[in-house]
Amino acid sequence: MTEEKRCSICGKPFKPAIHRPDQSVCLSAECQHKRQLENMKKWRAKKADSPDSVSWKESCRRKSSEWRKKHQAYLKLYREENKEKRSEYMKEYMRKYRKLAKLNGKNKEDIAK
Repeated sequence: MTEEKRCSICGKPFKPAIHRPDQSVCLSAECQHKRQLENMKKWRAKKADSPDSVSWKESCRRKSSEWRKKHQAYLKLYREENKEKRSEYMKEYMRKYRKLAKLNGKNKEDIAK
């Protein structure tokens, strides 16, 4: 029988899975999502230090570009269905961008460069 442990993210008690006695995160969706994000950060940081990191990044860019070319109809439909969300997102993004540019003392000409 496994003993109760405390989740390393939320601190709540949980019972680890039988086959994963070293489990340190509970099964809540929030904690699992945070665990995955942390793992991805670590993995990317490790990749960034490796000598083949440039080729890895280029490979990711190339694959994304190829996917976008193959799925243009999907992207068009998605953008059309989510027009309102994108509009709100871009408004907020530009507000933050302008605020940051102002704090950095840059004008539009400096930002465009």
